[in-house]
Amino acid sequence: MGRGEAKMTKRLIIIGGGPGGYVCAVRAAQLGAQVSVVEKGELGGTCLNRGCVPTKTLLHSARVYKALDSLRSLGIYCTPGEVRFDKMVENKNAVVRNNVSGIGNLFKKNRIKTIKGRGRLLDPGTVEIEGEDGKLARETADSVVIATGSEPLVPGFIRLDRDRVITTTEALNLDHVPGSIAIIGGSVSGCEFASLFGQLGSEVTLVEMLDRLVPTEDSEISRRLEGSLRVLGVKVKTRTAIKAVERRYPDGSVRLITEKDDPIEADYCLLAMGRRLNTEGIGLEEVGVAFSPKGIVTDQRMETSVKGVFAVGDVTGKVLLAHVASQQGIVAAENIMEKDAAMGYSAVPDFIYTEPEIASVGMTEQEAADRGVEVLKGKAIFKANAMAHAMGNTTGFVKCLVARKTGKILGIHIMGPHATDLLAEGVAMVGTGMTVEEVKGLIHPHPTLSETVKEAVLASIGQAIHG
Repeated sequence: MGRGEAKMTKRLIIIGGGPGGYVCAVRAAQLGAQVSVVEKGELGGTCLNRGCVPTKTLLHSARVYKALDSLRSLGIYCTPGEVRFDKMVENKNAVVRNNVSGIGNLFKKNRIKTIKGRGRLLDPGTVEIEGEDGKLARETADSVVIATGSEPLVPGFIRLDRDRVITTTEALNLDHVPGSIAIIGGSVSGCEFASLFGQLGSEVTLVEMLDRLVPTEDSEISRRLEGSLRVLGVKVKTRTAIKAVERRYPDGSVRLITEKDDPIEADYCLLAMGRRLNTEGIGLEEVGVAFSPKGIVTDQRMETSVKGVFAVGDVTGKVLLAHVASQQGIVAAENIMEKDAAMGYSAVPDFIYTEPEIASVGMTEQEAADRGVEVLKGKAIFKANAMAHAMGNTTGFVKCLVARKTGKILGIHIMGPHATDLLAEGVAMVGTGMTVEEVKGLIHPHPTLSETVKEAVLASIGQAIHG
């Protein structure tokens, strides 16, 4: 570059403003890119508007309500009031609006352009945008990032009417607590909604086709989760496949027909059977981007089979979690801006905001066995933790898996109070390849719940103090 010659600013278009798209946009702008984001709905995508954030807001309200049952043991005497689910929804909506506004402010600060509409690739550097008024426009750029996300999966044999047969989107906006609700799907989303409505007094039936809930989690945690849901009054039916969902009139209730010929009747049926990737109608075939029902194919740089076209978030089919999408967005942005970044999935945190909470990172015992890895197992219970007793919540445990040969921590699995917050330490342990000896030398504050994490690590070598 000669004297006085200005370096050209890179232009970037991102299709989708969810946790993958908007984080990618901000990071690219920080690095000097001129960024435009095409989004047909509100910024924040499914996670902020119809998923993680609104669900957790309602679950927090339900947890506070359920905690009223134990206030007298803490010396607090009050009369529990009624549940106003419509007011809980109003609070949820306010939380969502504030967060959407926050992303908007980030975009203004970083001079990121938002374009309302649906984006579609015409070629590796051109995006066609169908605006809200139906008019078409085109934007060109040096690179394009696809971040179109996913949506609830609805099997063809079930008629979704969004009235009594609903997805999580409609469940988040009900104006009352259902008298009864049947939930199809015993993975994360289904268990969270079972916990939500169970704590609020609904008659909940949770149906799962496999032999246990949340099958990707530690088997002991799966078993205990089923027990905790039953304590809330949730009827759990595993190894149960659904053949049909029928609407009944005139009361409008639903009937689930199972392969066991054991019908389930409820006021509502909530479909929580996974997600469908949004790969249709965005120009992948025309441009030659390789993809399958499992997602858009990307390398470690998050670049697709077409040079200059990247993909992040659920649409890649890697790990359908908001925090994974955000990290992918950062990796894509840095590579677009000629930084060297690679995406890894060895220490992805997984959370379930049930009561009690569940959080995990790294290998489970089954995965270690399948890979032929010999492990040492350490376990510490919250009943041995002073802060857990001070909080009046001693349910649960922390489990640690350690490689027998190297002493490296391979997995941390938590079920109990504030598990989702405690896992950050476990992510650092697994992600950096920490050993038991290294954790042994770390001083944890007392009294805190985090001491139980260290106790579990020490338990793997028989040195837990409160074991």
